[in-house]
Amino acid sequence: MKSKALVIVAHPHLKQSVANKRIIESLKDMEHVTIHNLYDNYPYFHIDVKKEQNLLRAHNLIVFQHPFLWYSMPALLKLWVDEVLTSGFAYGPNGDELKSKMFQLSITAGGDIDTYQDQGTHRHSVDQFLTGYKQICHFCQMRWLEPLVLYGSRRSESEHLVNHINEIKNAIQVQLTGPTYAPR
Repeated sequence: MKSKALVIVAHPHLKQSVANKRIIESLKDMEHVTIHNLYDNYPYFHIDVKKEQNLLRAHNLIVFQHPFLWYSMPALLKLWVDEVLTSGFAYGPNGDELKSKMFQLSITAGGDIDTYQDQGTHRHSVDQFLTGYKQICHFCQMRWLEPLVLYGSRRSESEHLVNHINEIKNAIQVQLTGPTYAPR
């Protein structure tokens, strides 16, 4: 089976976005990559759970692409996690549909990297805020990949954004063409 990536986009205001919009546009032409915009598909937050679970089944790499809002994921993505990653599907008895799939987080943070330090405005590193994401991956038996963070995304100069775009494209490409993952 050919490896495929599912990029789950969760941005409540993607049309006004600079960074996320450019990231998504750059991924659209990648072979074996499906772009799935939650806010376009579910503007009234009525999630088709079976459709979403089938999308997950059909892909080996799951990518969350979103702004880092209040140290977490946007509301619709949180609802998606609650409704789609269910017992018997993602965890629990017979819940191994995501087992050994790879998970890549690509987020945009408005603050600069120095604001995400012990002495910075946010008092913690971004990595410290990602505990919930890591636990979701562990609980669903997915492989956690090193997250990609674009800091200072609101004033991100073109070169900084292009570097991040290249990072996410390379990360996806490596996972799609690299060696098959063997669970630990």
